[in-house]
Amino acid sequence: MKLIKVWILAAMFFLPCTAFALTDDEQVEASTAVDEGNVSVIKKLIDSGSLHVNEPVFAWSWLQIAANKNQLGVVKLLVENGANLNYKHPLTKMTALSLAAVDGWTDVVKYLLSKGADPNIKLRGDVSVVRVVRDDGNADMVALLMQNGAKDDGCKEEKCF
Repeated sequence: MKLIKVWILAAMFFLPCTAFALTDDEQVEASTAVDEGNVSVIKKLIDSGSLHVNEPVFAWSWLQIAANKNQLGVVKLLVENGANLNYKHPLTKMTALSLAAVDGWTDVVKYLLSKGADPNIKLRGDVSVVRVVRDDGNADMVALLMQNGAKDDGCKEEKCF
């Protein structure tokens, strides 16, 4: 009976990740294209049905990866093709917006905000993205986030997690 439960649990975790997975070559191609900002390759993979914009890669969304790398063109293409603006990484709870904000990618942050990304999604430990950016000393990003509705709330302790 335990063996059956193990197989069922394994299938539950394995199938959603592989049901629409890119081939290994496509995975490398997509990763390289995002890293280099090659919009045409990402568009080709989306149009062919190989790349599903909301299919996570090691729990990171393609949008998060592109935002983290400051690839505005790829970010725009993914959003135009239905990428989930507010997808949270299951461990860090970071979104594409929070990743871009922490790294100081102003143009990506402005674009994501203009498309409706929520600046008030809390990170791990109930920490606001405003706090992280403020603690990093990026006053301009704090101002941008606050002007767009971000709240400086959540954990107020010195150490939140």
